[in-house]
Amino acid sequence: MKHAGLPSRCPLCGEPILVTSIRCTGCLSEISGTFLPQGLERLPVEYQKFIAVFLACRGNISQVEKQLNISYPTINKMLDGINHLLRGVLDDRPLSRKEILDSIERGDMSAKDAADMLRARKKGD
Repeated sequence: MKHAGLPSRCPLCGEPILVTSIRCTGCLSEISGTFLPQGLERLPVEYQKFIAVFLACRGNISQVEKQLNISYPTINKMLDGINHLLRGVLDDRPLSRKEILDSIERGDMSAKDAADMLRARKKGD
């Protein structure tokens, strides 16, 4: 059976999706709870898409510029933002409110993405 990727937003209202149950495909046991995204899934979608293009271009900035139609300084800003946010992801801990707010101030994250992260943190508490 082919599985689609987990949507990050509700197709009806656009709010973030919160996973509340998981099931084993082998024994069909089910676990209920609140499950927050892990790893790179915790990054804003725009950064996830950028990473996919960056890797497909094997890190060649010129190719990334052409693929995304963005400038070299924009690419550097995106990479700086991703590196900053990855510190929390690689530590496997949620970003603190301060880190999220600092990311907005630096322009690394949109207010909408920050609000989504803060809502997900609140639901996960």
